[in-house]
Formats: sequence, structure tokens, C-alpha cells
Amino acid sequence: MPVTPAAVECFPFKDLIHGRCGLTCDGLGEAPLLQAIDRRMNTLNVRDVGLYYTRVLLDDDEFGALVSLLTINETYFFREPEHFELLTRRLMPRFLARRLDQGPVRLLSAGCSTGEEPYSLAIALSEAFGPAGVGRLARITGADIDRAALERARAGRYGAFSFRSLDARRRQGWFTPLSSGGGELAPEIRALVTFEPLNLLDPVPEEPDERFEIIFCRNVSIYFDEATRRHIQANLRRRLADDGVLIVGASETLANDLGLFHMVEEDGLFYFSGTPEPLSPPSSGPAILSAPPSLAAARPPVTRPTPPAPRTPARAAAVPLAPPSSSLAPPSSLAPPSPVPAASRTPAPPPQAPGVDLDTVRVLLRDKRAAEAHAVLRDALSRAPGNNALRLLDAFVLLHLRQHDDAETLAQAVLEGDSWSTEACLILGFVARARGASDEALRWFKQAVYARHDCWVGHYYVAESYRGTGALEPARRAYRLALRQVEAHPDPDGGVRLPLDLPVREIRFLCQRHGGQAPGPLLSPISGGPGHGA
Repeated sequence: MPVTPAAVECFPFKDLIHGRCGLTCDGLGEAPLLQAIDRRMNTLNVRDVGLYYTRVLLDDDEFGALVSLLTINETYFFREPEHFELLTRRLMPRFLARRLDQGPVRLLSAGCSTGEEPYSLAIALSEAFGPAGVGRLARITGADIDRAALERARAGRYGAFSFRSLDARRRQGWFTPLSSGGGELAPEIRALVTFEPLNLLDPVPEEPDERFEIIFCRNVSIYFDEATRRHIQANLRRRLADDGVLIVGASETLANDLGLFHMVEEDGLFYFSGTPEPLSPPSSGPAILSAPPSLAAARPPVTRPTPPAPRTPARAAAVPLAPPSSSLAPPSSLAPPSPVPAASRTPAPPPQAPGVDLDTVRVLLRDKRAAEAHAVLRDALSRAPGNNALRLLDAFVLLHLRQHDDAETLAQAVLEGDSWSTEACLILGFVARARGASDEALRWFKQAVYARHDCWVGHYYVAESYRGTGALEPARRAYRLALRQVEAHPDPDGGVRLPLDLPVREIRFLCQRHGGQAPGPLLSPISGGPGHGA
């Protein structure tokens, strides 16, 4: 019999997990916690929740096994590829020139999950400096709290999902095909990376045994509150060499500008430095220390001053969805309707939800009470089963509950009566995106834009979809379109009747950056709606 919320609430699992590793299991995290506890109790043949809690409390291995079921191992090779360009063309040549006769440059991939990021570092450096040279010039460490994920990383065998943004040249050059459709990483690349367990919240001595010149900690902090992010940053600061750099995910930049590091802008990218003076390019050096031949003279990096006042922490610029499945093949029911000429389509105005206020659902989602929002909407739908506004709101709530099949069914039902529902197209795009069906997601987001040309959310996710597949020029164009629309209509819901509640200020920043425009002042005010920073 599955464990119940009431049984779990009798024991402080949530406090224990948050205190030890920073993960929050309230709201959307509660259902995965219940499932994880139930799964571990069945594996251990433990019937009493209290006995199992005691085991988790006293047994570090069992705590790790439970946390392993809670962590989201959503990663893939060469995610945000511009960071690897920055590494090979800018940062590594400078560190190598400065560390002559001081040993290899030390790189840490913190929160590396199943290893795609540190192995991407190894591949990028091997292509830039040669596999034999990398072994002498760099030492790469991948670290994560999830020991099961680390074992998978050491094995170096990956499914198709891990290759979704990897070009054919790299896949053919560094992987041996497997009958499953995945690939096995070349042994010379695996040999360049060492894996070790790491809890980002564990205390770090003021003088640790080893410091790193470059730390990648990308798409990790989005799962933590500001206090936890600050704690993690303080620990990373101790692990970082005095002149080292910290690279975070693009959508995390503003949320991690907490005053512990100096923000540096270079080539349109942002990273953090331990010193106010950014690392200057080398004047000269041995041939083995030079950058790849295509490196042009770099524009000097610019340090941005630390803002004088704290800001509201940014959230990830995406609807919180469950991790995609390992399959890239979308279900046939996701095929969007064929476009029709612009002159023949007249999108209906956004439907209204009778008896259910949009802001009520918004507040419930902000408070991580998606299950309660779902119950309210189901009750309303029982009285008005054919109401499209209620269907769309409920479908959106189901995304938060990770019930993607049900969300898809509701959105498809709306499209049967209104094939140009912008909200339904966005929801189906989010469903496809959560399943890892990048091409399908792109088609749905395009459909949303066809239905409503001024929907900046649609333009933004078109751009994100293009960038995720490596189509950088179409992505830049879409980011520029999104930027124009978001500046004209800075509504956190994008003008649609869904409580998207997206961080407008951060979206604007990302569109400027990826669209090839210089970002404006980080503190410039822009309307972000309730709950957003100025």
C-alpha cells in the first residue's frame, strides 16, 4: 500500500532533506518525495514509515539512495554550447599562460549529474588542444550528490536524449554506437575526467586541499531558494582559486549575482570572477598554450559592478516541468494542425473561466499548492465540463503536477473546437518540451505565434527551441522578435489567459544576450508584474 502524505508528515523528511542538501520537497516536490519513500521502503521491505525515517537519518548510504530518486538528472552534451567556446577560446589560454610550470588548470563540474557536462569539457578541450595535450594541461573533476548518477557517468554509456544537441561530427568522432540507439564514450575522453561525490552544502575549509581555476555550476541553483544559493556560493568561493571564474547557466545569471563574486561580461556572455579585475588575455606563450587557430583578438572582458541593493531572486525562465523522458520520439497525437492562410484565421478572444479567478490559480501555484488548484478546477469542470477556459487552466496546473498526458488531452480537446487557441498551443509545446521532443515543441510554439503574433512567450520559446537544437541564427532572430514584443507588452503572462508568471526582466536580459544585442543596465526597471523584481 503506497505511503500517504499524512504518514510522511509525521516525520520531518522534508526538513532533513532540505537541511542536508538544500532540496525543497514542498508543493511540486511532495509527490516525488512520496513516490521515492514508497519505492525505497518496498526495496528494503520496510513497512513502517517511522522505521524508515530512522534509517534515512542514521544511514548516509540510504539518505543518498533516497535523494538519488529526487534529483532531476536533466542534462545533455554541449548544453549551452557558447560556454564551451568561451572556455576554449578565452579562458583556457589565459589560465595556461599564467600557470606555466604550476601544473594543469583545474576544472570542476559541480552538480554534474550523469557526466555529460564534464565529458563535454573534455571533448571541447581535446578538440582545441589535442587529447594528449589535455591530459597534461587540464584536470577535470565531475562532482554530484547523487552517487547512482556518478556510477552512470563513470560507465560512459548514454541514451539518445543525451545527444539531442550534439552534432553528427562529434557524435561520430567520440562515441561508439550502441544497439539501443545511444552511444558509448571514447575511452580517451573518459580517462580525462575523475568523478567524486559532493554535497554543495557541506562545509568547506577556509584553505581546502585543492582549488579550481574554473568551476561550472550550471542549471543547478534554479532548484534552491536564495538562502541556499548564497550558502552554495560561499562554498564555491572557497573552492575557487583567487583568480578563478564561476560559470552558471544563462537563466541563472541574475539569480546568482548575490555580491559574493564580481560579474564579468565578455563576448556577450556573463560569468563570475573571484577578483574585481577580470582575467586579462595572455600577451604571448608557447604554441601548446595558444588558443585554437580561429581565435580572433578578444574584446577585453568587462567587470560589472556589484549592485548596491539586493534584488528579488530570479526564477528559471521556464514553466517548471518534469524532466523529459529518454525518448525523443513524440506521440503521434502531438502533430499540430496544418497552418492556414493569415487572412482566413481570426483567433477567438481568450476564453474566460466562470467561477474561477485566474489570480486565484496563480496564487495557489506560487504557494506550491498545485494539487489544491487542480481540485478547485476539477470541481468547476464538473459543473461546466465543456468550458475551454477551465480546461486550459487545468491543463496548465497538470503541467506543474507532471501529469503531461492529462494536460495534453485537455489541450487537444480545446483545439478540437478552436484550432487557433494560443494557450492550447503553448501548453502542447510545454508538454513536448518536457518529453524531450524538441522539433515537436518548436512546431507548437510556432503555431502559438501564428495564432497571435504579439505573444512574446511563443517567440521566446521558439528561440529557446532553436537554440536547443544548435540552430543559432534562427534562434537569434526569434530572440530579437521576442525582445521587441516583451518590451512592447511586458506582461508576465505574455498576454494569454494562463498564469505563466514569467520573470519579464530576466527574459529581456536573455533575449538581449542571445539575440546579439548588448544587455542594458542590469538594474533598469521593467514592469514584471506582482512578485517580480523591479
